[in-house]
Amino acid sequence: MRLEIVHDTRYRYTGPIAETVMEVRLRPMDGNGQRCVEFHLDVSAGIDPGTYQDGYGNAVHYFNLVRPHSSLSVTSRSIVETGIEPDTDAGEELVQDFLRFRSPVKDVPGVRELASRFPIHNPESGPEVERALDGLTLAISSEFAYDRAVTNVYSAVDEVLALRSGVCQDFAHLFIAVSRAMGVPARYVSGYIHDPRGKRVTGASHAWGEGWVPGRGWLGYDATHPVRITENHVRIAVGRDYGDAAPTRGVYVGSATGTMDVKVRTRQL
Repeated sequence: MRLEIVHDTRYRYTGPIAETVMEVRLRPMDGNGQRCVEFHLDVSAGIDPGTYQDGYGNAVHYFNLVRPHSSLSVTSRSIVETGIEPDTDAGEELVQDFLRFRSPVKDVPGVRELASRFPIHNPESGPEVERALDGLTLAISSEFAYDRAVTNVYSAVDEVLALRSGVCQDFAHLFIAVSRAMGVPARYVSGYIHDPRGKRVTGASHAWGEGWVPGRGWLGYDATHPVRITENHVRIAVGRDYGDAAPTRGVYVGSATGTMDVKVRTRQL
């Protein structure tokens, strides 16, 4: 399937600010079942961003706007092919790094209790690891309510466990924490999901987790819906948690307060 994705982020401030420094991870990744065919990034004020690839293989664009401004827009347009054959060589040299805990992916009793419900007796068995991750995905979906009002981007898994609710980012962090407690390397994925019921869909960014399965490599699990990832999922960045893979991240210099408005549109071509 070929998808067009437009991701528009607009910042507005109550007065002029002196400087904005920003990184964005908006170019869809290549590999593991998808390929980015076209990518364009437009930043207001005629900015031409620099680029580099981070340690997780994400394409990063960055810029520094140093003249006074009271608004800023960042718009990406991507065309991505999904549903193609996954990589034949899943080799990942740093996979053990994704067993470590750091906030918001915390090693707390509630995480260990959930992990104990899905024991993996043979960690070298791909089918056994897959079954455990399938069970975990279904458990998170059935036992935790989707609620936009209870968490924020700084919420950690202990808060999600206490509230028994959250959003896709929280469910991804919980999936990762429990997977690591089970001994399965797991990482965070930021991206998009296209609704095949409509030709053009307006929504927002999405997030899910990936677990490392022996003989298969990274497999994606979306506890929000709950499903394994499909051709309707598009990966834009991966990392240990949201902090490594946030679509936009930056700071500004000034006393004004700001607001951010994000719109994402997907369309099957």
